[in-house]
Amino acid sequence: MNLDNTNEYINKIFNKSWVRWVHEGSIVAGNNLIKIVNVYLGAITKHCSRCLNLNGCCFVSDNMPPIPLHINCHCKIEQIDYIDINSTCSISKFTNYLFDKLLATSKKELFESWGFSILDSDNLKKEFEKQANLAYLTGDYTLGILDFYGQTVSIKINLSRKDGKGDVSFISGWMVYPNGRLVLTTPYGGK
Repeated sequence: MNLDNTNEYINKIFNKSWVRWVHEGSIVAGNNLIKIVNVYLGAITKHCSRCLNLNGCCFVSDNMPPIPLHINCHCKIEQIDYIDINSTCSISKFTNYLFDKLLATSKKELFESWGFSILDSDNLKKEFEKQANLAYLTGDYTLGILDFYGQTVSIKINLSRKDGKGDVSFISGWMVYPNGRLVLTTPYGGK
């Protein structure tokens, strides 16, 4: 974080109101297994899988999925006073996906053209998590696809090129989980 922007970030954080999505009577989908169970429940019951998998997810009130989501939607939102954002990305998103030795991908070539290699995976992981935490906390995210597995968001990542030729910015993709948890789905989703 640039110290010149500290006041801007503080104002963004303290001027945001947060809400939690509530689908009463359903289990909070804190992991992928529960998300999958909710998809099956949605197929065999009258409940919507999207609603079930949004249960417990938190959003800035002016940047959230529309409510109601559908006819006969009985979800609600509740105001929350405090949110603890926790962005996580698996190191394998870099080592086994972005920098896979056996695959020649345009994403790998792009990151390598910026001076990054598989040796930078841990630092990239930490930087992505730090930037995603701040972006989500300040409401600087874009709602992505809302499907049966939940809500995705896009977050801009800014990196200094390792080759010293300036900075690069691009979009990363994240899945929203309950209680302020974000999980990286794709490190590079485009410019």
